[in-house]
Amino acid sequence: MATACLLWAFSVPGFSFFLVFGAVPVLGLAGLAWVVWVVMFGLHRRRWSWSFLPAPMIVALALALLVTGVPLQARWAMSRSAFEDAVVALPAGEDWYHVPAPSTIGSYRIIAAYHVPGGVVFQERNGNLFDDAGFAYLPGGPTPDLENGSFESPVFRHLGGAWYSWTASW
Repeated sequence: MATACLLWAFSVPGFSFFLVFGAVPVLGLAGLAWVVWVVMFGLHRRRWSWSFLPAPMIVALALALLVTGVPLQARWAMSRSAFEDAVVALPAGEDWYHVPAPSTIGSYRIIAAYHVPGGVVFQERNGNLFDDAGFAYLPGGPTPDLENGSFESPVFRHLGGAWYSWTASW
C-alpha cells in the first residue's frame, strides 16, 4: 500500500509532498522489519528461503518506475484526451488572465487555467508543496516569454505533442 502511495505521489507534476512524507517512513519501517525477519530466519534455520525475494523485487520495480517517470506518464496518458477537450472548450482571453476551466480534468484536480503567450497553462492542485506545478499546452514549445513576475523559473518536461508538465517557483 505504501509503495502504491509513493507511485501515486509521483504521478503529478513535481510530487505530492504529503503522500511522500507519509509513505517513506512506512516503507522504511517495512524495510527494517524485512531485514530483521531475514536475519532471524537465517539465524534460526541457517538456510536461504525464496520468500525473501518479493520485498526487494517490489522495491526494485518501484524504483525503476520512479526513475523512468512511469507514474506521471501513465496517469497523463489516461487524462490527455480530457485536457485536449478542455483546451478546445476554453474561452478566448488575454495572456496571463485567469480563464474558467473545469476543476477536474481527467484524473487531475485543476485550481487555475491561464492563457499564456503561445498556449494555455493549467495549475494542478497537488503538484508541489511550495512551488506551483501543472500542465501546459504549448504548440510552439516553451519560450522565455512564459517567465513573468508570478511564474518564475518555470521548468518544463515534454509529455508528447504540444503538452508539457511544469513546475515554477513563486
